[in-house]
Amino acid sequence: MKTKVIAVADNKGGVGKTTTAGVLADGLAKMCREHRNGANVLVVDLDPQGNQADIFGVRADVLAERLCVGNVLMEPGDLRVLQNNIISLDREEEGLPRPNLYLLPASRNLEDVTQDLVVMTTMRTAQRSGFSLDTVLADALSPLLTQFDFIVIDCPPKLDTLKRAVYNFADEVVVPVKTDHVSLVGARQHTDDLYNLQQEDPRKFKARVSLVIPTMQPSRQVLATQVVEQMEAFYGRDLVSQPVPESVYVKEAPAAGGKTLFEYAPSSAPSAVYAAIVERIFNG
Repeated sequence: MKTKVIAVADNKGGVGKTTTAGVLADGLAKMCREHRNGANVLVVDLDPQGNQADIFGVRADVLAERLCVGNVLMEPGDLRVLQNNIISLDREEEGLPRPNLYLLPASRNLEDVTQDLVVMTTMRTAQRSGFSLDTVLADALSPLLTQFDFIVIDCPPKLDTLKRAVYNFADEVVVPVKTDHVSLVGARQHTDDLYNLQQEDPRKFKARVSLVIPTMQPSRQVLATQVVEQMEAFYGRDLVSQPVPESVYVKEAPAAGGKTLFEYAPSSAPSAVYAAIVERIFNG
């Protein structure tokens, strides 16, 4: 089966991208264990804050081993560097079995790396080496396409340097949108950016918006319901999922020893919505 690369992205911060990326990866890994004989899932963190390590409770290990996706981007094609920067998220000894879930984490070092990549682009273009920011992710991560069924990319609000590389490597884009007007404006800007890249070169930038997820929907608030209706009008009803309700469980899960939402509150309302989203992506 062909690997599905999913970018979780939006131009607006604070809309639930990190949570959504982690929950999707965790849910897809569970589905793979149940239906695909344990096929593997990888989370790639492109946010220098590196919060995917907190979502899964492995921050100490990531810091101790100085793991970072930036190390991989600086050495594309070096399989040893690639494998050495991927960490298993299996914590079976702590009662959190995740045998087929892995993380390529980020750290503050990624900020310096992206600046270096811009300089390298100028230098290597002058030398006609073929190095390109547009394909730097594909160049670095393509060897993983034979190892993982799903690769979920957690994107920061401002991709900037890596924007074109993400939409070159990804097949699909999942867009979390907080149910307020400002967040919807940010989502529309993100969609316009992606559409412009596709118009520029549809073969190079193949990623498409596959799902829009309304997040943090407060209960009994008319405005939030109106925003969801506007999302459906803009993207089409088929592309918009059921809204994820606002819940303290979403914030408490990482603080509870690095448990995922499915592990911390499997019967909660947000877990039920995300479970349906995971199933849709898995079968899509």
